[in-house]
Amino acid sequence: MLRNMSIRQSLPQIVAVMVKNWLMISLGMSIGYTTILIGGVFDGSTNHFGSISANQVSWLGSTSTLSIFIGSLLSGIVTQRLGRKRSMQLVTIPFLAAWLLFYFSNAFWQLYLGLGITGLFGGLVEASFCAYVSEITEPQLRGTLTATGSMSIFIGLVIQFLLGTNYNWRKCALISCAFPTITFLLFCFVPESPYWLIMNGKAEEAKKSLAWLRGWKAPTDVAAEIDEIANRHESGKCFDWNDVRRYLKRSFTLPLLLIAFMFLLHTCTGLATLETYSVSIMATMDVPINAYYATLILGVSSLSGSSLCIILVHRLGKRVLLFISLGGLCVCNLLIAAYTNVANIKDIILEVQNSSVRDLGADKYGWIPFTLLIMLSIADHVGNSTLAWVVMAEVFSHETRLLGCGLGSSISYLLRFFSNYLFLKLIAFMTLGGVYYLYGSISLLGIIVLFFVLPETEGKTLEEVSDHFQGISKLDNKVRRKKKVANCSVTPVI
Repeated sequence: MLRNMSIRQSLPQIVAVMVKNWLMISLGMSIGYTTILIGGVFDGSTNHFGSISANQVSWLGSTSTLSIFIGSLLSGIVTQRLGRKRSMQLVTIPFLAAWLLFYFSNAFWQLYLGLGITGLFGGLVEASFCAYVSEITEPQLRGTLTATGSMSIFIGLVIQFLLGTNYNWRKCALISCAFPTITFLLFCFVPESPYWLIMNGKAEEAKKSLAWLRGWKAPTDVAAEIDEIANRHESGKCFDWNDVRRYLKRSFTLPLLLIAFMFLLHTCTGLATLETYSVSIMATMDVPINAYYATLILGVSSLSGSSLCIILVHRLGKRVLLFISLGGLCVCNLLIAAYTNVANIKDIILEVQNSSVRDLGADKYGWIPFTLLIMLSIADHVGNSTLAWVVMAEVFSHETRLLGCGLGSSISYLLRFFSNYLFLKLIAFMTLGGVYYLYGSISLLGIIVLFFVLPETEGKTLEEVSDHFQGISKLDNKVRRKKKVANCSVTPVI
């Protein structure tokens, strides 16, 4: 990846993306906190909420994703007005406020409000996540650095699960305050996207930004590249409500439909509900270790799967990796469903104390569902969860990327909301085994559909991907491992 680039040229791009990833770690921690909260609110020593119903638990598991959906709808507008970097930096303030609200909460509605704040403001920067990375990185780094975003969310999950094994949910919230604080400070040291600066008439600042990103060069060294960017943005704006025709063309609608289906697979093949209700699911399955430690192991397995994705995507390509991932999900879901039928597990345990699950009646076969759940997590993150976000950053043209990424993200979280909210209701309707049979069937459907509609984008330029969806040309399904032109000074991705 770095063979055709100097370390000096690539390092500032990596640093800028890693700073952005600190915010994604905070987002991952807020997602993981829902799991800690659901498992902890039943502990009378840390709350005074009284009797808690299953419907209240459902809303705890769904409020964050619903508010992320709302925020994602507005993310394109916010990102374009405030800038990629500034919008990401400013959302750390409400994140800090939400963590403090969790810590001091004494009423159940305050938990909903805290989850709503982290979700809403996390959703507001979804477009920034995609646009910032694609606009500051060169093609050789784009795929890998984009994938590190998903890995950062999983790191946040692991950190939160690790905190949950040692502290109650209030202390977890207090410790979590450190991450948005650090993130705010780190953003002071990285530049704004040169694309956004050009589109807003700040050419001199754009030169300084691009010079920083291309190896801390002098602004005069990137003048030609800045001129080329400016020529491609003569309209001055990439998000224009007055020109809706571009959003009605197949170059936008086909990628959006593809991304919507990939996010359906992302949220309806078992992992979304497992991450939210993992403590309860582990207890229900009678896993042979403490449910909170089991959840921590689950988070580590998610991180491992995401790391494997980053390593393998350049070798196997996105299509093959997705088919392997979905195949693994299909097998794991069907085996979990079969186990619940054999073990006569119909419902799910919601009230779980931070003690050994063996106290709940675990037997010697508890390692079977535990292994299957870990394998399901790895299988999902090795392709299905991670690559949906990577593909979303590639399939939209530059003119429609902000709105496309914002809508794609909102679709993802809307589907996640319904998946989490309906999980307990589906179990009551078709038993736990029936739900996992459904997940397995959706995984199989995903393999069949993506085989025909997903092109291989690994190693292809964004112009080639855009031409494919416009019908100008057709991408083959082979991974391009070598660049067509050996040129170290490449124009940033558009």
